[in-house]
Amino acid sequence: MKGQIFISNILLISVLGVFLLSSHAVSGRNLNNPSARILEGSTTFEGDWPFMAYLFVRVYGPLDGFMCGGSLISSQWVVTAAHCIQTVDASRYGVILGEHTRSVMSANEQVFNVSGIVRHSSYNDVTFENDIALIKLSKPATINQYVSLANLAAASNCSVPQPWFPLGSCYTLGWGKTTNAGNSSDALKKLSSRYDSQVLCNIISSSLSLKYGGRVVHSCEKRICASSPQIGQDSCEGDGGGPLVCRHSNNQYYVHGILSYGTYVCGQGLPAVFTKVAEMRTWITTNIIL
Repeated sequence: MKGQIFISNILLISVLGVFLLSSHAVSGRNLNNPSARILEGSTTFEGDWPFMAYLFVRVYGPLDGFMCGGSLISSQWVVTAAHCIQTVDASRYGVILGEHTRSVMSANEQVFNVSGIVRHSSYNDVTFENDIALIKLSKPATINQYVSLANLAAASNCSVPQPWFPLGSCYTLGWGKTTNAGNSSDALKKLSSRYDSQVLCNIISSSLSLKYGGRVVHSCEKRICASSPQIGQDSCEGDGGGPLVCRHSNNQYYVHGILSYGTYVCGQGLPAVFTKVAEMRTWITTNIIL
């Protein structure tokens, strides 16, 4: 038993060492604007991710007003991050479903006004705990090949063992910036993401807390981490509110996380932090008013 513990500690230290060494590679996120962007991700095809929602500020229009991603979870509700919602004035926002290429208006797109917003009442804009919000569309979406509902991870709590997914099974999705100083991506991108253990997430976020603005992911809380297997690939500004999706044994993708925040600088090989959907299922169900 002691030998097993010793080997496990060595493994954790070794993995952490890789992250520490890689953290010196590139620079990072603005913590005053913690939404994330996908660096070096791959472009998707139209209709690949039909539950993706595109959120924008109406006064600036769909292109210039883009702010965050989200996921369609019922015909009239989108789940996103609370930090994306600067005001609960629903008239300020618009949502596009079926969006793929921002600069091209496609016949597959459905554009909506917003009739209601529910932000988690315990959302903390300093620690980003409970970073989740629901947006009600002004009318039900038309479900088709390009617009459909996301599967959500089954409800669970920290007493349930964390799921494990083989490499290549999980992705982060978004239209965020593709370089630290660049513009938002024109086309929806995906980033291969590794669903990290909460133990490793705690070790990294506590040992490198300054890079995360002092925010530490503790064991048994409603947050999870995911990172790219390759240094230089990352999620950062503009991808906030978008999903971490993982492929299950039935070959369908389920939303496990809602992108919340990351390090100061994107592309360092360090995990991004997501609101844990499995522990927010009750809150989601309670606050959706059909």
